[in-house]
Amino acid sequence: MSFAQIRLLKTEGFRLSSIYAGVFALSVLAMGVVVLVITGQAFRDQVVQYSRADLAAIQDGYRSEGVDEAREVVMQQMAAPGASDFFLLQKDKTVLAGNLPAMTGKAGIVSLPGSGPGHDILGVGLFLAPGIYAFSGSDLYRVHAAQDRIITALLWLFSAGIVLAVLGGALVSRSFLRRTDAMATACRAIMDGNMRTRIPVRGSGDELDRLADAINAMLDRIAGLMENVHQVTNDIAHDLRTPVSHLRNRLERASSQAATVDDYADAIQAAIAKSDEILALFNALLRIAQLEGGARRAAFAPVDLAELLSHMRELFGAVVEEAGHHLEVRTGSSVTVRGDRQLLIQLFSNLIENAILHTPPGTHITLSLSQDDTQAIVLVSDNGPGVPLDEYDRLFQRLYRREASRTRPGYGLGLSMVSALAELHGASVKIVEQAGPGLCVRVAFPLPADSPE
Repeated sequence: MSFAQIRLLKTEGFRLSSIYAGVFALSVLAMGVVVLVITGQAFRDQVVQYSRADLAAIQDGYRSEGVDEAREVVMQQMAAPGASDFFLLQKDKTVLAGNLPAMTGKAGIVSLPGSGPGHDILGVGLFLAPGIYAFSGSDLYRVHAAQDRIITALLWLFSAGIVLAVLGGALVSRSFLRRTDAMATACRAIMDGNMRTRIPVRGSGDELDRLADAINAMLDRIAGLMENVHQVTNDIAHDLRTPVSHLRNRLERASSQAATVDDYADAIQAAIAKSDEILALFNALLRIAQLEGGARRAAFAPVDLAELLSHMRELFGAVVEEAGHHLEVRTGSSVTVRGDRQLLIQLFSNLIENAILHTPPGTHITLSLSQDDTQAIVLVSDNGPGVPLDEYDRLFQRLYRREASRTRPGYGLGLSMVSALAELHGASVKIVEQAGPGLCVRVAFPLPADSPE
């Protein structure tokens, strides 16, 4: 037996086919037993019915004209046999008519040994009068022959079913094996570093297709995360190079040029400030990772977005005016979502601060709230210079900073935090195009199931 054949026998498809074949075999066996019992009893009942009819004719002849007429009826039945094969009319152990030897009379259904195996006689006996006994019966060979034919048919059906089950199992196993081999090949290619490889989907919609779709979706997610990690690694290396270089240069100058205690104190304070700046970057990255991991979701409670946005106006009104901007909040009716109030304040604070930092004085910043059948939608927009369309998708990446923002303090984590907070709340966040200049961020929260429309 070849290796491929051994693999075929070990597949789950072949095992299932074998189980189905075993169940089929047991079903055929049970059905055969039931059919044999039912047909055997039906044939016997038919023999008894015919025997009773013959005896009724013999009894009628005896009642009308006595033993001679009864004997005449038996002779007629034997000359032109109908359903019964054997007859006997005897008086006091003396055979008057029939093709059976004298026997001990027994009323009712009687079984007699026949001329050989399978030739048993089944019939009915009747006392016409004291000492006068009549019997009518048939050889059961026809019943046994019919049962043998039924057994033969069932054996052929059983054999054909087993052969078809084995062939079907082999075909199913081959198809199953080809698809699992394709999955294994794709997984090995991915392990070898080809993250673009995906498991082929046949399009039949069966369980293997659903499994392949789920694995492919997982691979897409992993590839996205790995790309994000790669980008974050590059961005961290790029953005930390400057503060770490400054920190090292200050320490070198302090080591080579500082002459007094005050010089050393200033150098140490500058180094501490730079260290705090670097630690703040890593703390922000850690917080984003915690949010993406689903932290604090258990503490969610109903939050009124209209009241929350009004609170944001109170928090940032003075800050916005001091920066020379104008903040407007449009809430309308109350809209309730489930979430963490403090985290939602953080989300909208980042969006407002982003608008303040990256727009010139005189910019109008607007927070507007609306609702449809399934979502609560908050738009944070401004009429500043805006962002090119080709950068929309990159603004929410960690540590991404536009060239125009490189001279400003920060590490490009504000909108990444917004994305993580939105995902934690099951919300979608994206930048939408406006008719006029500026930038508009759309945050859509799912409404609770019991929320009124």
